Amino acid sequence: MSLTNELPHMSLFAPPCQRWKIACEFSESSQADQFLEDQITQDAVDYLNSQDEAQYPEIYEACQIFQQDFLCRAEMEARILVGQSDAEIAVHCDLTQEIVDIYEKLFFSVRHRTMPSDWLLKHTVGSPHFTGFKDHHLRQLWAWFALHGVPEVLDQVIWAYFEELEHTDDMGLSVYLHPGSHVHPDLQAMIADCVTPYFPPLYPWDRVFLRYYQSILGGPISKELQIPPSQDYQTKIKVAYGVLTTGLKVTAAVWDCNLPIKESPTEEIEKILQILDLQKATRI
Repeated sequence: MSLTNELPHMSLFAPPCQRWKIACEFSESSQADQFLEDQITQDAVDYLNSQDEAQYPEIYEACQIFQQDFLCRAEMEARILVGQSDAEIAVHCDLTQEIVDIYEKLFFSVRHRTMPSDWLLKHTVGSPHFTGFKDHHLRQLWAWFALHGVPEVLDQVIWAYFEELEHTDDMGLSVYLHPGSHVHPDLQAMIADCVTPYFPPLYPWDRVFLRYYQSILGGPISKELQIPPSQDYQTKIKVAYGVLTTGLKVTAAVWDCNLPIKESPTEEIEKILQILDLQKATRI
């Protein structure tokens, strides 16, 4: 029987690791001797049954990255999510293209979802976006930036993290906000807003994202984005750092019913993408 590597028909609610989940279920059931129509999932079943690392080296390495759930997984998933190719990701993460390909198909199958959606938000960022990012939510934070679909911004977010690791003993999100950090103030502002979502934002998140993007490109900042930070700018960053490193609790603010309802996360992303498309069109 000829097997295919095409993504099998799955429920709209299936998680990105559905193939691996199916492989685990088959390997643990009495149906383990039955063949699947999907070659990669079948190979995963065979690997789980045999534990033969030599025969399935890419599956073994991809599984290790997924289970260890540290920096390599965080970076690879974010780069897949932002739309980079296997070749680009392999260079950035010091992996082979084959490992990246296997990882995406088995553990992080999101490339068929080309537009921001609640499904992507749920399975890549999850509840931290609504309840506040904790220090260990680095993977989720990188995914949040990746969802905006701007590789240049994601590159800088990841680069800034590794640069600051050399200057602090912190390991999580606090790396960006530690005293003496050289991280760009706009990036610090966005992260502080993610950490303390109950506080009113320093200024609209989409505007600071776009200003940060323009600063990365090295050109002049658009006049409409030249808005000085609020007077609570440094205070909020200090509070966010305290929340990440000392367990400082923040109290939810009482919502003013006279204020407009905040956009949903996917609407916020779509708004940024529309503005970027408009800016690109005007430059042509």
